[in-house]
Amino acid sequence: MNFAFAPLGKSSQVEVGLSTAFAGGEIRGAFPRVGGQIEFKPEYLAGTKGKVQLDSRALQFGNYRVTGDAHSIEWLGSDQFPEISFTLTGLKQAKWRGKVLLATAHGSLKMKNRMSPFSMPVSIRYYRDQRRKVDGVKGDLLVLSGESSISRSQLGINPGTMMDRVMDKIRIKINLVGGSIQVRPFLPSALFQ
Repeated sequence: MNFAFAPLGKSSQVEVGLSTAFAGGEIRGAFPRVGGQIEFKPEYLAGTKGKVQLDSRALQFGNYRVTGDAHSIEWLGSDQFPEISFTLTGLKQAKWRGKVLLATAHGSLKMKNRMSPFSMPVSIRYYRDQRRKVDGVKGDLLVLSGESSISRSQLGINPGTMMDRVMDKIRIKINLVGGSIQVRPFLPSALFQ
């Protein structure tokens, strides 16, 4: 079943965290809107595919100076490279814990026109016939949550510089809400009830 993120984009959140060298702190930013879709296949999880799309120009930090620096050519180059996307090629190592599916999402992350392999442990919750409560449209909801990190050097984000101020690892935390335009029939699984 297909689940689109854009209609419920404000319900989704992608947060990034940059660890600083001073006082062991973290600078957090967020994308206010998320686009894309996922084709969720509960009967064949390895065949689950999709794409998450972000506009790099929309990334905001709590401080205008940090936001400005993040959009510069050395970091995101937002004017030149507005697209950030994750292409999901499948779910692996899936296991059920109650009504929650735990898996590793595998795919590729595109940033600054550079593709990098990327995987993230995710938890997936399926809410049958619950979309109406969010935006008034009949359908199901799929909620994906997860957290992972990636090297900024691997992504071409100011590689090898400013390591005395900003650490190499970028933390990525997601909470994505996708909506279908149909209600799935009842299945013999507690997940879908």
